[in-house]
Amino acid sequence: MKAVDLITVLKAQDLLFLTGVPCSYLEGLLSCFSTEPGPIQNVIATSEGEAVGIATGYHLSTGKVPIIYMQNSGLGNAVNPLTSLMDKEVYSIPAIIFLSWRGEPGQSDEPQHKKMGRIMLDLLRDMGIPYQFASADVTETAETITSLKAAATSHQKPVALIFRPKIINSRGSPAQSVQAEYMQREEILSLLLPKIGESPIVTTTGKTSREVYELREQAGQSHHFDFLTVGSMGCAASIGLGIAMQTSKKVFVIDGDGAVLMKMGTLATIGYYQLRNLTHIVIDNGAYESTGGQPTVSTVLKWQGIFTSANYRSVTIIHTKAELIALDFDTNDGPRAVVVYASTGSRPDLGRPTTTPVENKAEFMSFLGSA
Repeated sequence: MKAVDLITVLKAQDLLFLTGVPCSYLEGLLSCFSTEPGPIQNVIATSEGEAVGIATGYHLSTGKVPIIYMQNSGLGNAVNPLTSLMDKEVYSIPAIIFLSWRGEPGQSDEPQHKKMGRIMLDLLRDMGIPYQFASADVTETAETITSLKAAATSHQKPVALIFRPKIINSRGSPAQSVQAEYMQREEILSLLLPKIGESPIVTTTGKTSREVYELREQAGQSHHFDFLTVGSMGCAASIGLGIAMQTSKKVFVIDGDGAVLMKMGTLATIGYYQLRNLTHIVIDNGAYESTGGQPTVSTVLKWQGIFTSANYRSVTIIHTKAELIALDFDTNDGPRAVVVYASTGSRPDLGRPTTTPVENKAEFMSFLGSA
C-alpha cells in the first residue's frame, strides 16, 4: 500500500488529525506530512501519553475522531491516559490508534520488543480496545478503517489498527535535518569517548547505542564501560542518575533530543539531587532518526535556560568540531549538561550489538564492582 493512497483514504473518511511518536513501520506515511497544518494535521508529540491528551483535546473541540500513532513499545506510555482518560468508563473519547506490531511472535526482532510483541493483543483486549489489522491492499484497509471509525464513534472509545512491517511500502519525501551544518552523531561520539575515558557511560536507545558499540569494536576496546539502553526511550538519564548516586566514579549519560523530550521531568530530579559526578550529554539532531528521521520539536528549545532552570551546575553548548575538541571533563562540577548540535545521518552498514542485553548488564556491573 502506498502512503499517498492511505492519505487519500484518511481524507475520504474525514480523519484529518494525527498525533503521536513515530515508528519505522509507519515511516512511509509520516514522511508525507510536514510540521505545518494542512488538509491532514500531524502534531508531533514527545510521548505517546501526551499524544493521547492532544487527541482528546482535538475531539473535545471538534467532535471528530483523531488518530494516535505509536510503536507498540510506546503503548506502555499510553496505558494510563487510555484507561483513565479516553476509556468508556471515564470520558468516552473515540480515537483510532495506528499501532505497529514490533516483536510479533515468530518474527525476528530486537530483544526490547519481544515482551510487548508477545503481550500486545492481550493487553489491548484487557483494556477493552477492539483491534483489526491493516492490509497491504488499500481497498481492504479502507474498509477496515471505515469499520473501526464506526466502532469508535458508536461506542465512544479508542480502537486500534495494527500495522505489521512493509504494509506501507513507499515513502514520501525524506525528512530533512534542520541541523545540516553540524557534525553527524557518530563523529561526535568518536570524539567524546576518548575524552570520557574509563568512566561508566549510559547511552540512549536507537542509533546512539549502536554507534557506541561499533566504535568500541573498531578501536578494539572493551564494552564493559557502556550500559546500552536498547529500549525504554527517555530513561537513560534516570538510569545514569541512579548509578551516580551509588558510586564515586564520574558517570556520563549520552542522550538524544527526542529521548530527553519524552521524560523531561528527569532533568528536575537530577537538578534536585545535585550529584557532582554526573554529566548529561545531549546530542541534538532535531530528529527521531532511528524511525526514519521524522522531526522532533527540539528546535524551539533553549537548552541553556532549560538546564539552568533545572538546577544543573553548568551548561555547555557546542556547535563546532573545534568547540567539541576543546571540551574537557577534568573536574567534578556536576550535574553538568553538554549539548552538542548534530546533523542527521548514519552509515548504511551500521550494525547492532552482538551481545545480549543481559550480557551487557553483566559486563557493566562487573566494571562497577556490583556483580
